[in-house]
Amino acid sequence: MKNLFVILILFFNVLANAQINSFSISVDGGILFSEYAMSRSGNAGSTLGVRFELPVNLPVGQIAISSGLEMSNYGNQYNYNNKPIIIGEDPGFSVIDVTRFEYKYLAIPIRLKYTWRMVYAQVGIKAERFQKQALITEGTMSDPAYLNKSSFEIDDIREKNLSTEFALGFNVQMPNRPNFGIYFEPNVNYITKSIFRNSLLENKQISYGLRIGAKYTFNNPMKK
Repeated sequence: MKNLFVILILFFNVLANAQINSFSISVDGGILFSEYAMSRSGNAGSTLGVRFELPVNLPVGQIAISSGLEMSNYGNQYNYNNKPIIIGEDPGFSVIDVTRFEYKYLAIPIRLKYTWRMVYAQVGIKAERFQKQALITEGTMSDPAYLNKSSFEIDDIREKNLSTEFALGFNVQMPNRPNFGIYFEPNVNYITKSIFRNSLLENKQISYGLRIGAKYTFNNPMKK
């Protein structure tokens, strides 16, 4: 985390001396599909973020650095545990408690983007922190087959992690509003360390997503 802040400060120092004619703020949200999310209804999650971007014009195209905050929900984990038998109940009737938690992370990203006309390519690195939450009770069920499924606890998850990101995007400028636009951004995210602290549960997650965002560009009042 400290190294990311150092890199971010260095980038902004460099850009402060460059010919920056504008800066932008954007808000985006999207959908994620993750390999490790264990869900009865699929492995879909979501993202929501805000970013601050500084662009620098080049002879051909434009380069920009951005940072901000992002909340990612990579999916759900369902756990199935045999419910203790109460006196008087049929011991042959299996009752299973169903609980779940979300793979939710708060991240600080640093992204570098190259734009040519309406298309751009972007790479980034993100410091991610798992947002621990209480188990949510889903209810009970009676199918003993679910007792054979893997059960992961929240305490097994590594709290701090680092991920890399690659994205290709497409900008759309609003007619008669040159400072306002929207963008579509397919992306791939790879967490570099196992999401679990327990080495027996080694798993380096990869996810695929699509972000859709709105961006507003401000002209730099210090530049003529």
